[in-house]
Amino acid sequence: MEEEIKKQEEDMTQEEAAGSESDSDCLKNKLGELEKASAGRELKINVLEQKLTEISKQHKETQNRLSTAVNSYKSLIIDNNADIPAELINGNSIEEIDNSLMSAKMLVNKIRQGLESEVSATRIPGGAPVRGEPDISGLSPIEKIKFAMGRK
Repeated sequence: MEEEIKKQEEDMTQEEAAGSESDSDCLKNKLGELEKASAGRELKINVLEQKLTEISKQHKETQNRLSTAVNSYKSLIIDNNADIPAELINGNSIEEIDNSLMSAKMLVNKIRQGLESEVSATRIPGGAPVRGEPDISGLSPIEKIKFAMGRK
């Protein structure tokens, strides 16, 4: 009986060893597959990082072009609206420049209307005043005589 037990133990040990080898082979296969998948993912990550770098460069170039275009537009607006002070036209986009131009035009028109109404209220007729006899009705009789004597 002892021999049978030893034989059964040996058989179990051999079966466990075979099972361990089979488990080890399975784990090695899985590890290989995971390493391949990881390498594929790393390659994809590198490709995506390169694309991100290219897109960032394109974005910066586009921003620079947009800034140049906006500055050119602002210069054009300032040149074509000489009656509006350049300090009143500002903005970093076309919409902001257009809005500031409209505000500046409204401000200039209000100031112009105020000045025109002020000038028209204080308008002095052109030419010399009409010559006429001075009004001596408020003078006393002695002053009237003196006035008449000095007229000669």
